[in-house]
Amino acid sequence: MKNLINFLLKNSSWFVFILLEVFCFYLVFSGNSYQRSVFLKSSTEFTGWVYTLSGDVSSYFGLKEENQELIQKNIELQTELSALRNHLYSLESDSVKIDSFLSDSIVRKVSPLFISARVEKNSISMIENYIVINKGKSHGVKEDMGVVSQQGIVGVVRGASANYAIIQSVLNPHSKFSCRIINSSADGTLVWSGKDPRYAELTEYPKYEKFEKGDTVVTSGFSDFFPSGLLVGTVEDFKSETDDNFYSVRVKLFTDFGTLKNVLLIKNRVEEITELENKVGNVKK
Repeated sequence: MKNLINFLLKNSSWFVFILLEVFCFYLVFSGNSYQRSVFLKSSTEFTGWVYTLSGDVSSYFGLKEENQELIQKNIELQTELSALRNHLYSLESDSVKIDSFLSDSIVRKVSPLFISARVEKNSISMIENYIVINKGKSHGVKEDMGVVSQQGIVGVVRGASANYAIIQSVLNPHSKFSCRIINSSADGTLVWSGKDPRYAELTEYPKYEKFEKGDTVVTSGFSDFFPSGLLVGTVEDFKSETDDNFYSVRVKLFTDFGTLKNVLLIKNRVEEITELENKVGNVKK
């Protein structure tokens, strides 16, 4: 307490000066409307700046939670879209059934078809590129599950532990996926040349098919990994292969592998196909 009193006495002149300054400002702003309006305007701008800064900081720390909410919403939308596409394809010959399905699907609860995961490690500069995610067998992840991003296809699960899984990326020469150019009935094989991570090649594409640069490339559905209609990329260019009956189509991939942070795993396709194959095998026996 003695030290505090000594400090106040030692700096008493400064405290008196500050009090007098505050009192002078009060007289100036209270007795003059112009100065008062300038002060109020400045204080409002300063307060607004503080609130804006505080809001920006709060928003930054809330981005993780908001991002998870967006991922979950995307899973729900993807699930509903897949259910609509599959049912419409199966019922397209009967318009009455389609109308009935559409009316029922508005209120019908569809079970999730995807598992969301975060990318822990990702390579794009190797010859054989792989991605490690933070979900594994304990989360329902299984080998041969197709993997997509919010932009396009990513790859296929090749191994899983309890809490992690490894994905064989599209950017891997061993990855081969059946794809087609939209509005076309033919399909080709999507492979990566091992060079630019932004592009892949759609090989053995028939020349009799009509398409143009800029057309969208999607999955054909003729593989165990992906249903039909998932986005892959756009036609960048094309050239004749050794066999003059086919084109090699250069595809600019929708998925930006260099900035990939989150993925979705298609969790029921492999199970359904395996179940059907087992049933057929049992019937043959």
